[in-house]
Amino acid sequence: MVLVYLVMAVNFQSWLDPFIILMALPGALAGIVWILFITQTTFSVPSLMGSIMCIGVATANSICWWCSPTTSARKVWTPRGGPLGRLHGIRPVLMTALAMIIGMLPMALGMGEAGNRTRRSAAR
Repeated sequence: MVLVYLVMAVNFQSWLDPFIILMALPGALAGIVWILFITQTTFSVPSLMGSIMCIGVATANSICWWCSPTTSARKVWTPRGGPLGRLHGIRPVLMTALAMIIGMLPMALGMGEAGNRTRRSAAR
């Protein structure tokens, strides 16, 4: 985790931005554990693969959410800056989340070839 933080710090040229981006991961992990508990799915290799995908999407969403208004606010001051400026980045976040949800829904519900018993836990 420290190596990921340091690489992101070099990439974003800031010590604060990677810290804020990585704060999305505890929420993603809590959601993973909660869903596995609610659906009574065991923690197995397919569910671990789904967890890694969920953490990747949460990280990508937090990067989109944080960096889009931040980089535009550094160039020129706009009325979108500040706390309400974060709402500007909601479109890419929603598109990424909806693409993952719609793509995983047939697997989670057990529909078709992708929804066999061994792959179902990766989508939950």
